[in-house]
Formats: sequence, structure tokens, C-alpha cells
Amino acid sequence: MKRNWSKKALSLLMAGTMMAGLAGCGSDAAQNDSSAAASTAQSSAAQSTDASTSDNPLRPDTLDTITVVLFGEESPRMQQLMEEKYQQVFVDEINTKVELMYLPWTENGAGGKVDLMIASGQEFDACIVDPTWAASSYSKGYLQDLSDVIDKYLPDWHENMDATAFDAYRYDGGVYAIPIGNKPTAGVYNTVCVRQDIMDAIGMDNIATLDDLTTYAEKAKEQYGLYATYELADAAYIIRGTSDRNLITVDKSNLWIDQDTKEFVSLVDSPEFEAAVKLYNNWYNEGLIPKDILTNTVTLPFQANMSSLMRGTCGTTLIENEPGLQTVVPEGKTAEYYISPEKPIYKNTYENTAFQVPVTSDKADRVAMFVNLLQKNTELANLFAYGVEGTDYELIDGKVSKINNDELFYEWMIYNVNISTPTTAYTDEFMEVYKNWDNGAKPSATFGFNIDYSNIKTEKAQIDSVWDELAKPMLAGLKDYDSNIDELRSALKAAGWDTYVAEIQKQYDEFLANK
Repeated sequence: MKRNWSKKALSLLMAGTMMAGLAGCGSDAAQNDSSAAASTAQSSAAQSTDASTSDNPLRPDTLDTITVVLFGEESPRMQQLMEEKYQQVFVDEINTKVELMYLPWTENGAGGKVDLMIASGQEFDACIVDPTWAASSYSKGYLQDLSDVIDKYLPDWHENMDATAFDAYRYDGGVYAIPIGNKPTAGVYNTVCVRQDIMDAIGMDNIATLDDLTTYAEKAKEQYGLYATYELADAAYIIRGTSDRNLITVDKSNLWIDQDTKEFVSLVDSPEFEAAVKLYNNWYNEGLIPKDILTNTVTLPFQANMSSLMRGTCGTTLIENEPGLQTVVPEGKTAEYYISPEKPIYKNTYENTAFQVPVTSDKADRVAMFVNLLQKNTELANLFAYGVEGTDYELIDGKVSKINNDELFYEWMIYNVNISTPTTAYTDEFMEVYKNWDNGAKPSATFGFNIDYSNIKTEKAQIDSVWDELAKPMLAGLKDYDSNIDELRSALKAAGWDTYVAEIQKQYDEFLANK
């Protein structure tokens, strides 16, 4: 879904860096083709389709309809394709008509209109969901177990996806959503993104330690006037370099987990936190950290050529950071490096997007066939993400060059490194690295675990407030470790830290017991 690094990076992968000269798709020939396609689709939908040429052995004999909830607005081209080409494919392949219901993105997530629809019994059959939302919906009894349909109706999905994707949606032995999309997620935020053009200019060929990173930051400031970063030291790439332990964040702030022992770690009580704060104190005292780091209003300082490094993602700096940087520095290049590259790399998540089926639907089999179709093969993945070849896009040297920019089925949702065709914006070399980014990565100890904060909402709000007020200035280098650590620890305890950790530990123990 449109969240975190994955929303931005993966939507930019498919939608970013569009060609300037975009042609329309409203020629007479195209309209005639559309009319013919519409006629064919309507004819197919009106029949029992025994005459279908589909070779799908799972295709039902009877025609049925499913309603799928998406977010945003239906583009004109999407509406046209849903009435014509797409509907024809759905009927031919799975004998199912698909009706889309669009809701505003503000309704995306737990507590929104979708939850109200389920609670009130309003009928729909599928909606995209993320692991956090799914965990909340499962706890309310809103979702149905899809284990049976997953085994039977996803043959192509199983060929093109990784079954570990289901782990993010497993509860009490059941599976409560069908993931879609297949993109790298290993080591997310565990790399540091730097300016490769500056690396080349100062004669550095690698960054493998925090000392290397400091050397790079010092030279970038001295020779180019760039601050080291506008981020805070809780970035995972900093913690990764502070010790031999393998720590992964659990709640994106103070609670981490040791991958080897599976024990929760309070970051502020750890030697890693002390080392990180002292590193940033030194950077701040050297003038490598901007004095306005906590009040900066520039959204993307790295892309604005204000800093020399930031946290990386999953090999996608070329997608996320480089296009924006090159509007300011045309010769700017980016690269990602792992601090302590000898340490294991973990996948903390598989994908953020899946299709839930509410308990109010009796068409889980049709939904599974629909999702399977979206991930079946290159031809269909390109059709649903890019449209009709020759009308909506053309292939140039085996890559997609868009003619039409209307959003169809979300490209970031459909994209699968095993079957999707990349756009012309990305080189073969980049795509090779991108496709293989997850090779050798291990599932993290919290892979598939999502915290339900319902019972600790008050504690979480208080802890977040303490973190912002006391921890962030330390992690920005403004406050030193020795003079401020006791106050931070006391404030966290007073905010309900023990209750907060006990509840998350309870949930995690249940998660492990049900794996």
C-alpha cells in the first residue's frame, strides 16, 4: 500500500521519471477498438462462457461478480479498461466480473470506512490491506481464514511469489490475507545512502565502518560544504555499526530485538545507543550536523543537495533519491552501502500490501482467482499495470515506455520482479542488482509480527512524547549522553515503559506460539 519506504520507492519505481512527450489514447482507431472490445466483453459476460478459450482448469462454469475496494480515484482510462479489455479478461480467464469501489485514501487503515462496512454487514469481497491493519481487523473478527483457497486457487501466484509473504498475515494457524507484489525488502533502512559522485571525487571506494562514514562526511563537508545528515541517529544503519549484535527495531523507536536471542532490547539502556549518541555528539561538535536539525523545514535535504548522506532503503536509491538530486545537481550519483557488511541481512517484512476478504463475503475463491490473475505472467502483469501495448505504452529494448499516464491497477502493487517489465528509466545493471537484492537475506525474528496498540494507547502516546522531547535531541547530537541519559530513562519509566513492553512481549509470545 501507499506507506513508508515501500509506498514511495515502489510507486516511484513504476511511476517516476515519466517521458516528457506523452501521446494521447483517443484516436478513432483506438476508439473503434475500444467499442469492439466493449461489445465482446458484454457478450462474454452475458453468456455462460462455455465457448471460452481459457486453458484455466480452475475456471468456474458459472458467471459471478465480485466487488473489490481500492483507494484514490478511478482514472478515465481505468474506467474505460474496466468496462472493456480488463472485464473481458476477467470473464474469459476466471468467469468473474469485477466491480471496483474506490474510497479516498483517508479511509485507508483500521477504523476507517472499510471497517465500518464490515461491521455493518455491507457487502464487498476484497480490499487491499497492510499487516498492521490486518492484525487489527483480525482481532475484531472482521477477516476470514483463506487457507483453503490459498492452497487451491493460487497456482501461478505460487510460481511467481514467495510463500513466506503469508507469514505477515498468519494468526492462530490461519492465513487472513493474500499478499500481492514481489519486491526487495531485505535490510530496509539498514544501508546508508551516499553521494557516489563525491565518493569518486574524494577517492573512496567503500564505506564499511562508522569510521569510514565519518571520513566521508568530513571530506564532503570540507570540499562540498554539505552537512552529514538531517536525520537522527536512530537510523538502523548507525545502530548496525555500533556493535556485533544483530538488532532490529520493533516499534520504530526505543524497542528493538536481538535477532539471535529473540530478546527485547530497550535501546536507551543499550551500549549501541550510547555509541550512536556519542558519534553524533562528535559530528555536531565538528560542525557536521546542522544546528537546525530539529527544526528544519526542507522535506528532502539530501535531494536538495544540503546533506551528503541519509538512510538507504532496499537498493532503490536510484528510484527514491537520484532523480530529485539530479534536478539540483545534474551530475549527482547515489549508492547504498552496508555498515558492517559482514553481518547478516534480515527481512523484517515481505510486502506491505495484500487483499483481505471480509467475513461478510462468500466469494473468497473468486477473490483468490482474481489475485492469481494479477500475478499470473508478464503479459497480464503489464496489461493491468500499464494498459494495452501500442495504446497505453510501447516496448523499447524490452522496457516499458508509457504513452498514457493515467493510473490503472496500482503499479507499486502489481510489480513483481519475477514477471513485471521495468520502465525505460532504469538500466539493466540496476535491475539486475534490484532483482537479486534479497538473495541470502534471513527472515527477522519479528517477520510477520505486528503490534496491536489497543491496550497500550496511553502508554504509547506518552512514550512517543518523551522520545520526541528527550531522545531526539540526543540522537541529533545536540545533547550529550552522560548528562541526559538518566533523565531519559526516568521519563520513559514514568510514561509506562514497563507496561508497554509487557503487553508487546505478551503479543510476541503468542505470535511465536502460533507460528
